[in-house]
Amino acid sequence: MESPLTESADLPWLTTGRTKLLQGGHKHHCLLITGPPAIGKYLLALDLANRLLCENPAEGGACGSCWACHLVSGSIHPDLHILMPETYDESDDSTLLNHAHRYLDTGQSSQKRKPSSQISVDNARLLSDALLGTSRIGGRKVALVLAADTLNRNAANAMLKVLEEPVGTTHFILVSSYPYRLPSTIHSRCVRVECQGPSSKDISTWLRARHPVQEKQLSALLLSGLGPIELDEVLQNEELKPINALITYCMGDDDEIPHGLGLAARCANIGLERALTILQSMALATVRESAKGQTPAAGRGLFQDVKFSLRAFHKLGLARERVRSAVDDQLALEDICAWMCGGHSQP
Repeated sequence: MESPLTESADLPWLTTGRTKLLQGGHKHHCLLITGPPAIGKYLLALDLANRLLCENPAEGGACGSCWACHLVSGSIHPDLHILMPETYDESDDSTLLNHAHRYLDTGQSSQKRKPSSQISVDNARLLSDALLGTSRIGGRKVALVLAADTLNRNAANAMLKVLEEPVGTTHFILVSSYPYRLPSTIHSRCVRVECQGPSSKDISTWLRARHPVQEKQLSALLLSGLGPIELDEVLQNEELKPINALITYCMGDDDEIPHGLGLAARCANIGLERALTILQSMALATVRESAKGQTPAAGRGLFQDVKFSLRAFHKLGLARERVRSAVDDQLALEDICAWMCGGHSQP
């Protein structure tokens, strides 16, 4: 049986970063925590926020028993502000979601719309206005911005003043897997803390301890390029089958020549963003194996040619950048799949 994630201490690859942060080594008012996607950076950030608000912090983190700690765990601390896009999917932690609710668009419009993948200027202004006031309970104020790279330019500008001139004892913790997307005006005002991702061996050991996963299934998961937190979710929700089907199809293991509609259908079963991540990871695997003089694992599949894999890696990277603004996910998916299946046979 899988065990629930509760804090960053559950993730052994974050031990070094956790020790540095929670022992009070960083005094700057604005930290930027970066690292590969889905490795648990949000848990580390939440533990740090809890420590900053704790009335009796210890070297290892918050005490867990004071009034402030109970307010945080109960999702009602008035001085913990969490901002994130509506589509944030790295966590279903109730502490995060309940604290973030006041800054999320809650569908005030009567028209149905896709959840926003960006942090809007309106939400950033709400946060800035709240932080310009005094602490509600007379201590620190902590603003935790998850997926900070999804701040659009106007939202970043709305936060700039309070970042430059924080009122009282205000701390910012920004979390991003893609820090290069952050506006330079925000990035330059942060002290960056880099979290190292786990090795394949670390991921395997961790997943085996949490799930009764077979070796063949584990190999497919590691080839997907998804982060350990996302892989844990895949196993917990029994979503391995469509991922395995996509990888098998791309590797040519099911004796079917890949074609655009077939690839798009398998990707649609997974979801656009996750599917693009897997495809790009497979392209990168071929390039890396070729650089080492090894035979590509893709064998006779979609990514058997290293030159095509290089082009595909670049094309898929651009597609992942644009996926947030795609009007129609299905059309965007069919377009990239048609290109891939038409391009892999060309020199």
